[in-house]
Amino acid sequence: MKKSRIKQKRITLYYLNHLYCHQSYHSRILKYFIYRVLILLISFLVFFYFSEGRFLASFASSFSVLIIYHIIVKLIEQKRLQLTIEQVNEKLATEEFWKRIKSMEKDSFVFFVKEILSNLPGFSEIEITDHLESEGINIICKYKEELIAVQCHLLDDDNAVEARSARELSRAMSRRKYKKGIIISTTDFRNETKEFCNLIKDKREIKLLDKKFFVQMVKDAGKFLKEDEVNNLILRKIEHNERLWQEAREKLFDKPRILPYFLYGSVLLILSIIINSHIKYFYYTGALVLYMLGIIGVISTFNNKQKKIFTQWNDQIR
Repeated sequence: MKKSRIKQKRITLYYLNHLYCHQSYHSRILKYFIYRVLILLISFLVFFYFSEGRFLASFASSFSVLIIYHIIVKLIEQKRLQLTIEQVNEKLATEEFWKRIKSMEKDSFVFFVKEILSNLPGFSEIEITDHLESEGINIICKYKEELIAVQCHLLDDDNAVEARSARELSRAMSRRKYKKGIIISTTDFRNETKEFCNLIKDKREIKLLDKKFFVQMVKDAGKFLKEDEVNNLILRKIEHNERLWQEAREKLFDKPRILPYFLYGSVLLILSIIINSHIKYFYYTGALVLYMLGIIGVISTFNNKQKKIFTQWNDQIR
């Protein structure tokens, strides 16, 4: 239960990070207090001026304004956070969905399309037709008792379904007396393909479902990523960012860099002693920053050494 709460808190912080455009927690807190102090101060001055110097009444009124402001901001923030959650979840789910689709082989993709059709209303008697693949038909099914030939295309983003694929399906439909066909693509269709399907629509109807319609079908079939899967994606991203930060911190404070921090800091300190103008305070500040980085580097190096001592590979498999 405690782990679940911790995970949920980390996920919420991830959403808040996107909501506030990656502002740090401390900067958000600072803005929070600054805005409210300004609201309280400005409203107090206005009420104090118009109430002809009534301090307590002006303060009470300004505090009421602050409460109203806080409530309104909170309501707006909740709406924005909900919208951010939906946008982030949709973006992550879509990226992961297409990553999984692109990793499929053609046979796996056709089977996945069959599963989608099986979970959509109106479709029945769905059958994968390996023996008709050479004719451009991957699946035969019924939609509202009407026989339909389905052609599936698993393509890269740069590619689109060519007109020859539609012509191949049309010839197979003509031989087998099918009146309706569907071409499902993970990308889009070339203009020639759309023109050909429009040209033959009086004889045979071929519906073109591009990646946008394909995603809609997946969602309607309940095969899109669930909330738990999206949460796991977010936790993986958080862990990845933490690893990157850890590597950057170790690189910043690794052993070879510690000596230059103290060395350059000492040079700046000497210059600040020699120079008598007001510029010396900048040297003082620079020296202090470099010394602090050096001290942090010493502490970080010591901690990393301790971890390496107590977490060798053979300790992990005991």
